[in-house]
Amino acid sequence: MADFREEIEEIKVLLSSKDKALAYAELLQLQEISAVESSALDTLADSSHAILSFVVADIHDNEEEIASQALKCLGFMIYHPTVVASIRGDCADAIIESLEKVITTTKIKSVCNLGVWCISIQQFSSSFLTPHLQSLLRAVTHALDNPIGSLSITFEAMQAIEKLASTLTEHMRSMASLWTPPIYRRLVSLDKRDRDISERCLRKIMPIMCPPPITLAKALAQDMKKKLLVAMKELLDQGMKIQCLQAWGWFIRLLGPYAIKNKHLVNEMLKVLEQTFSDFDSQVQIASLVAWQGLIDVLIEPGVEGSLNNLAERHDVQVLSKSESNTTQSETDRHTKRIKLIMEPIIGIMSSKCDVSVRASCLSVWSYLLHKLGASVSSQSVIKTVWEPIIEGVFQTGPDDKSIWLWNFCLDLFDILILGRNNTTGGDVAFGKCSVKHYPINCSPWSLCQLDFFIKMISILVNHESNNSTVTPEFRRLTSDAALRLFGSLLETVQRALRCVSTTYDDVIRCLNTIFRFLTNICENSKCDCPHTCLEFLKVAIERLEPSVLESPLYKVALENTFVKNLESGNETRCVTLPGICLVDFDETVLPVVYLSTLYFNVVVNSSLKAHESESVLQHMQGYLKFLLSSYNPREVLHAFTRLLYKNTVLSSLRIWVVLVNSLKECIEGKPDQSIHKMVKDDIGYSIVLHLLSYPFASWPFCQMNVDLQIIVEVWKSLYVSVDQASQSAHLPDKSFSEDFSAILNGCIDQFSSEVDTGTELQLKERKCSGGFVLLSGNIVVCVLKQLAWSIKSNGRHNITCDGRKSNILNSMVLAARFLKLFWANKEKTDPSHPSVASSFLSELVDFVGCLHQKEDALILIETISSPLLEWLSETHILDKNTSYQLQLLWTEMLKALQKNRPPIDFNSSFLKFQQPLLEIALDHPNPAISNATINFWNSTYGAQYKLDFPKTLAPVLHKLSISGKINICSGDHCIEDSAQRFKVTNTLKRCSKRVEITGGTVNGFEKIDSGSKRKRLELTEHQKEVRRAQQGRNRDCSGHGPGVKTYTALDFSQGNEESQDSPRY
Repeated sequence: MADFREEIEEIKVLLSSKDKALAYAELLQLQEISAVESSALDTLADSSHAILSFVVADIHDNEEEIASQALKCLGFMIYHPTVVASIRGDCADAIIESLEKVITTTKIKSVCNLGVWCISIQQFSSSFLTPHLQSLLRAVTHALDNPIGSLSITFEAMQAIEKLASTLTEHMRSMASLWTPPIYRRLVSLDKRDRDISERCLRKIMPIMCPPPITLAKALAQDMKKKLLVAMKELLDQGMKIQCLQAWGWFIRLLGPYAIKNKHLVNEMLKVLEQTFSDFDSQVQIASLVAWQGLIDVLIEPGVEGSLNNLAERHDVQVLSKSESNTTQSETDRHTKRIKLIMEPIIGIMSSKCDVSVRASCLSVWSYLLHKLGASVSSQSVIKTVWEPIIEGVFQTGPDDKSIWLWNFCLDLFDILILGRNNTTGGDVAFGKCSVKHYPINCSPWSLCQLDFFIKMISILVNHESNNSTVTPEFRRLTSDAALRLFGSLLETVQRALRCVSTTYDDVIRCLNTIFRFLTNICENSKCDCPHTCLEFLKVAIERLEPSVLESPLYKVALENTFVKNLESGNETRCVTLPGICLVDFDETVLPVVYLSTLYFNVVVNSSLKAHESESVLQHMQGYLKFLLSSYNPREVLHAFTRLLYKNTVLSSLRIWVVLVNSLKECIEGKPDQSIHKMVKDDIGYSIVLHLLSYPFASWPFCQMNVDLQIIVEVWKSLYVSVDQASQSAHLPDKSFSEDFSAILNGCIDQFSSEVDTGTELQLKERKCSGGFVLLSGNIVVCVLKQLAWSIKSNGRHNITCDGRKSNILNSMVLAARFLKLFWANKEKTDPSHPSVASSFLSELVDFVGCLHQKEDALILIETISSPLLEWLSETHILDKNTSYQLQLLWTEMLKALQKNRPPIDFNSSFLKFQQPLLEIALDHPNPAISNATINFWNSTYGAQYKLDFPKTLAPVLHKLSISGKINICSGDHCIEDSAQRFKVTNTLKRCSKRVEITGGTVNGFEKIDSGSKRKRLELTEHQKEVRRAQQGRNRDCSGHGPGVKTYTALDFSQGNEESQDSPRY
């Protein structure tokens, strides 16, 4: 350290001598050492005052070497903060004055260059520099246009400008008119180096210069008029178009807002761009757009945001005075004109077939305009003038291999606008050699009155995807996905708006009508060429709009559209109706969810007619219905789809029905205690479920093709069991689900049979569908009987329903009889499944008959199935072994049911007459099991009767069996029988019961017992009294008949002239 001090002292001595060159050489070496050794730097700072006194004087030395070395040493000392801190005020003043003088007076290039360099690196404080700013600027501006013409001096001067601008920002702004002209004038220089260093300097100082001071703008305007416009035109004439455009961009930015007051000047400048925008060179077009971006900074003032937003709110806030209103309108019109001016070349380029790089640059400028517009970017006027032309043009052109990334760029920006959210992130979106500058955008929520615009833009995407046959499948799918994405964002924003208290009822209705009109147009125009797109749009609608809107009766919409109302592309199917059970038609206005479901159904029907699309469409429908049924009221959804199925039956309708029922089943399993229980308790829901289950039968003649019968049966069974169990657990006193369904199915079978008999125009597909209908009916009847048997076994039941109707198995029994008749009528249609279905049906019927323990049930059984059963018993030889065996069991079980029921039946002449056809066949049946069971039945019932009127047709059979000793025939006071003991059966109670007693005398070896001739009055037993009461109660309460069925339960099966209670015993 001591050596370092000694060296400094030696240098001081040398500086005072004539050997200054050596002194500065050694001083420069010491400065290099002190740059890395802090102790040496401190020592140098302590000696700075003495050294600087020599340096300040020597920079004016006429000898270039000494002056240059002195300036280098000076630059080091005013750069290092440690040394700068040690410099006194008077010494610092001297340094500034000396530097100004040497720069402005020297003719030595290196000296001038080093002098300006010292200013560019100095580290004096701003408080010190402020008083000396005038001196510094004189030196620097002199160096900018130095008489020597040195470009290096100019470069250092610009470096000094940058240094001063960063240190004394406000002062430099206020004095910009003094130092900026020498910089911007070089922009139109023919020398590239001049232009480059000028642009470099402006690029650094521009952030602190915006907006430009009015003094600078005025100075530039004068220069423009005098020579800069001419200079730019000279550049154009010499083919330097890009250089001219670069200068144009800087000039317009430096003019700033002042340019608006110089319309003539701006118009002259615009003439330059008129030539360049139409140039065929893409680089010239890109340069024109970059320059055009400068015009945005000029024309889009900070007040434009408030002005445009005020216009958007003007119709909502009607409190402005006339003068305020006129002022606001005037400002808005002015800003709108400026925006239109900016957009003119942007629209022109985007609508032309220019290079993709030009379009990328154009979108960068467009994005910058959106950024500058601030919160007003969502205003009505900006959407109309800025958003619409670009989005419309890009969407109409569509994506391709070259411009897909530009298409995505616009798509992302438009999605941000739809969502009304701020996009604070910016950056470059690059693709190959091209890139688009993405500026942050401040989007705000928009009004529902702007919904039409967004719908229009999405429609363009949809139409481009569906109507353009040249689009590749990849881009078709991309466009479709984009449209769905935008539509989803739109509905999300709409739903937020609908929640607002400020949204009126009329706003909601207009909004829904607009959305539904759009969806209807999609479904109309697509003509099912792209059904999946339509279905996805409808699914997005029910997912994004809440049930509070779509299910509200406040917001019903009209079904006035022809596409919605004219859905009858197929046959209208009618179902049998019962009192209080019918499928209500649509009103003129429906719930929004019903409207959407109607559209969805129509698309599914049309597209499912095409084999290559049907499977995927039906899969989509299952997802749609699953969401609908789980999120909305299942009753409304089922009503809509069931009604539409009946109104529009086509070949694929049963496949649609399968999807609907499967979806409902999933809903029931997901919410077992809610959905189906509510449905069966509600009258409308109850009717809907009945009609839904009846649809396969009602529609079979029209749509039995293209469907697996087993699938229909399994799906039907799963739903029926769930609904039947739910209806039983709901304890509905005024409903019998199995009976009501059986009544409807009876009507369907009758209707089907009548069509077969009359041979309608359809001829039922050459009657092939008859066999399928038989199989379907058989499987379903089996399920109904099984459920009914299970119900009777589990819970028991009441004979009479609450409304006075007969036993609540009547319709089910009639259904069994209908199937017996239907099967027999189609027995010639050989189908491998027919015998098994008949066997299963008879087996289930046997089990069901075994559950009947009441007289009323047994009588209904005989009344309903006697007629069709007669045909089966008459021709058992054509039945297969299993079916014949089940028929034998059924007949046996029926006979048992007649004997074991309570109260017992009177087997009298009337009942015998009713049973005559069956007994005539069964008593002498070729099947021993049937005949033996019947003979046993006879002997236990009619064979024990005293007085019977035998039908004439039955007499031959009875004669044959009586002669052979197989049956008993009672006559007078004895019976013809084959048993050892004879019985006499007499009626002790008219219409009720009989008394059986052993007769006297000897018959077939037995001794006859004399009972005497005295008449005795017998007392009624308790059981006889109960039987009489039951008989009288039946006469009073059970004389009615079930709907559509002739019954015999009201007949008096007692003998007309039976003995009274006082009759003598024999």
